[in-house]
Amino acid sequence: MNKRLLLLFSVISIFLFTSCFEFVEEVTFNKDGSGSAVLTINLSKSKTKLASIMLLDSINGYKVPSKVTIRKKVQEIVSKIKGTKGVHNVKNTLDFNEFIVTVSCDFDNVEALNKVIANFSSKKHIEAIKKNKHFTFNEKSKTFTRSHHFDLGKEFRKTKNQDRKVFETATYTSVYRFETPIKSTENNQARISKSKKAIMLHLQAQDIIANKQTIKNKIQLEN
Repeated sequence: MNKRLLLLFSVISIFLFTSCFEFVEEVTFNKDGSGSAVLTINLSKSKTKLASIMLLDSINGYKVPSKVTIRKKVQEIVSKIKGTKGVHNVKNTLDFNEFIVTVSCDFDNVEALNKVIANFSSKKHIEAIKKNKHFTFNEKSKTFTRSHHFDLGKEFRKTKNQDRKVFETATYTSVYRFETPIKSTENNQARISKSKKAIMLHLQAQDIIANKQTIKNKIQLEN
């Protein structure tokens, strides 16, 4: 599979060897548009299989990355994020027992958050992010927008059938929290919490790739 595509979801190539993983995007927003974010790649459901695979040299024609290589890839991403203007308190964890990776940070505004997300993409996709923001927040209208500008289906169709199994049971979850109550949401798959200050979207990766579902959303906050 195209490793640039995989980098959109993670920074470790062991995704090539398991279809059971979760990508979780948690973002907490303050009234002024600043906030904090935590991105998590959770492969714990496949930890036994992955532990065995890590002992091999290669599988399905792909070289199995060593722990040193994986750590290096993660640190490359983290270093770029640390150097991003408007981003602070960058932290990360890499658990080889449970196979969970997290990257967290605080950001001054959604523009800085967009730059954080760009660090997980190829050069080509970074340019797209600059033109079409993943996140926007209109402080005046109290509107938060989550966009998505990649044609994953097109990239997916270019891959080998055995590589497509990577996404068979993969899931995407987003959780956005606000200081101000949520008035409405345009994505009918999203669920607003009882407090109305958080919203969650949980989708199957296959549905996103096939354009059956979307991570796009427009959230209207109360004035």
